[in-house]
Amino acid sequence: MNFLNVGPWELTVIMIIAILLVGPKRMVEIARAIGQMTSQLRRLSTEFTSTLQAEVLTQSKAEGKKEAEGKDEAKETAGGILHSLTEPFISLRDELQATGRETREAIENIVSGESEPIGQIQTELEATAQETRQTMDAITQDLAKESSQEDSTEHSLSQEV
Repeated sequence: MNFLNVGPWELTVIMIIAILLVGPKRMVEIARAIGQMTSQLRRLSTEFTSTLQAEVLTQSKAEGKKEAEGKDEAKETAGGILHSLTEPFISLRDELQATGRETREAIENIVSGESEPIGQIQTELEATAQETRQTMDAITQDLAKESSQEDSTEHSLSQEV
């Protein structure tokens, strides 16, 4: 299992060095803070994945309706939807990678004795999580609007025929 490109043996060596430098009492506090940050990132990742899967399922159902009307139009729409879906996630992935780098730097600073207050790190992480949730909500609302517009267009076209 690799977490942030750190394998189990590397993590063990880092933990031993950290305990020797920081001390066992302070190490417990640091480990607890890191565990909380990790669980928040996992929760955020799970929430993100479930939202993405729900949207893909919704879009695939919408594509099934369009496929009956014309395959070319459905492919163009699917390509556009895929592009509009992946673009925010790419930036989100970059943000998560940056957060991972910042977390590694913070751990290295803590181990070397240049620790920032753990509360500040946790506040920044919570702000990032809140921002990500807001972004996901905005994406979900945009997709719902697009879906309802497509349904109304299909309804008006069927009435004209």
